[in-house]
Amino acid sequence: MNTKITSFLVIKTMTLNKGLVLFSLVLLSLMLLLGTSCQRSAPVAPRTELAPAPGSCSPVTFAIDPNNKPWLPPMDIPGGAASASLRDASVFAWQEFIALNWPAVAQTGKPNTRDQPDPTVPFGSSTGPLVWHTFRHKVEIFPGMGQPPGYAGSDASTYFGYDAPPQYIYQANSTPNPGNGQPWIIPSNGQIPSFASLGGSTPTPAASPSPVPWINLDEQSEIGLDTMYAGILSAANPFPGQQILFLAKANRAEYTYVAANKWWDGSAPGTATANYIAGFATNPSAYAEPTPGSNTYVAFPNNTIEVKSAWRQLTNTEASSGRFYTTTVRFYNANSSSQVGYIDAVWGLVALHIIQKTPSAPYFIYATFSQADNILDSNGNCIEDEQGNLRLGPCGVQTTATPAPTPPLEPNVTSTPATTGTPQTPQTVQHLQPASSNLTLQTAGSRLFYNNTATTPAPPPTTQGIVAVNQREHNIPQCIIDVNTVAHAAIKTYGQQNKNNNPVWLYYKLVNVQYQPYDKPAGTIYTGASGGPDPSSYYQANEVVETDYNLQVFSGQFQKNLPAPNQNTNINNLITDYNSDSTSTLYGTPFKNVYYSTSAANSGKAANMGGCMGCHGNAQAGGFDFSFILFGGPVPAPDVGTAPTSAAPSAISMSKFRTLFRPGGLPAGKR
Repeated sequence: MNTKITSFLVIKTMTLNKGLVLFSLVLLSLMLLLGTSCQRSAPVAPRTELAPAPGSCSPVTFAIDPNNKPWLPPMDIPGGAASASLRDASVFAWQEFIALNWPAVAQTGKPNTRDQPDPTVPFGSSTGPLVWHTFRHKVEIFPGMGQPPGYAGSDASTYFGYDAPPQYIYQANSTPNPGNGQPWIIPSNGQIPSFASLGGSTPTPAASPSPVPWINLDEQSEIGLDTMYAGILSAANPFPGQQILFLAKANRAEYTYVAANKWWDGSAPGTATANYIAGFATNPSAYAEPTPGSNTYVAFPNNTIEVKSAWRQLTNTEASSGRFYTTTVRFYNANSSSQVGYIDAVWGLVALHIIQKTPSAPYFIYATFSQADNILDSNGNCIEDEQGNLRLGPCGVQTTATPAPTPPLEPNVTSTPATTGTPQTPQTVQHLQPASSNLTLQTAGSRLFYNNTATTPAPPPTTQGIVAVNQREHNIPQCIIDVNTVAHAAIKTYGQQNKNNNPVWLYYKLVNVQYQPYDKPAGTIYTGASGGPDPSSYYQANEVVETDYNLQVFSGQFQKNLPAPNQNTNINNLITDYNSDSTSTLYGTPFKNVYYSTSAANSGKAANMGGCMGCHGNAQAGGFDFSFILFGGPVPAPDVGTAPTSAAPSAISMSKFRTLFRPGGLPAGKR
């Protein structure tokens, strides 16, 4: 059947009111609209503008205006991504953030309830799920076995069961415990029981009895490269202690596209799509985008949205501060008999990625937000303020003090980029320094820190031991700080107008947004170029989602195995700007990870992009339209409590990394 699915999500373009006001803040408030006796009116919308400042992209205008339906995500950057400025893209990102964090309608399981906002509930005022919470988790799209929940008996008119309540079905006894090689024990129906029912302890604070949580944290690593920790927590905290956990979700447009084509079993035409793209490697100008919604090639409908979020336990002080969004989450542990059980608890949101495919950005637009207090010094002082300025002092306290210049990481991780060569050898691959860290939990203090995966054979090529975060590799640009300032001013006034004097979203900031590919010369470190993006935008990375050094400086691709006689050299987790597949005719040539074009003939381009877009570009090259959710296919098991104690080298499974980035590890049909 030749089924072509377009976006089922009803989205309307927001109109941006732009004006120029110098050296002042103007706050315009609308009277609260009167509603009927059974329905509250739409929330009041302030409008704020920021006067220009040296080095900024001001003036910036931002409004939360009910007339523009801010509860609906924008369909595209006005005027298109190709001609947009960083200011335009940042405003677009904030519009997405507000729409996706809008309270959702009551979740009844009926059609058109998931990922649908409730305009009658003010932004920031709901105790129920938010819009993006009700997106489908990746395992709800790609269950470990069988059909997606709700699919049976459905059709296009009911969005193939998209609105069914959340249910997380994994594969029975399919995934080995990295510690002993024996399979985790998961029931035959794929539905994991509570850890308490297996004799496990319950967390503090425990979640209230409730339906299945929307937040299913079944990822415990940064794509298999490392495990991530928050030093502000005690290592003695209940499982999983200081660790930060993750999830990935996708909206109605993505689910209906996959379900209509029955690709939930991993049968999407990734190989055909990858071959199509590879055919333009030597002539990228001839590249033409596959039609959105195609079932010949993988090409998502426009306005497909994916999100990734990061969560952790909070200290008592953090939990009562009003600075963290909190809700019930689910994560997983195993007992001594390898039986897997879930644990529900109330945790705090520390990061949110949003990527959206738009008509003018077939390569997706990538926005990343983080909680204001993530980056701390060893004593627990904040390194940045809520807008993203470098400031040193107690979190939430206004100060002009700035942190002393320091390497972004401790130890000071640096690298020598990979160079070209045919054949590639241990001498031409990337080299990271130092080999190991001397930090301890005590010397890391309250800082964020990570542990790289201890790959084999020895020695691992990445820095082993605790690597602590002092600050970002690339600071937030002034332009984004300006937009954050205006967005926060609008949120604050909006909250006051709606009887919420301290909206929690004041304590989340846009870190960066990528909206145009840029082709970096291979083998170089990008420091800026005429007409190019800011280095922080090129290398866009979130401090708790892409903390690993190579994720903060990512471009190109992950290094593939070396040819004989060096085939046993450990090159795991290294990156290169050169084609490293020794079986390819392009071996040793500059690698391009993003292909794109407009509707015009011979408008195709290829780029070696960095950061989030460049990383997701590897999924495009693999044939899966920038989506690692689709690339990964069926989810056999959650990441279980295999992370070691915080101070030990990380020994988590590399299966996820090998599946997504190393052809030798891909499932049949995806190589």
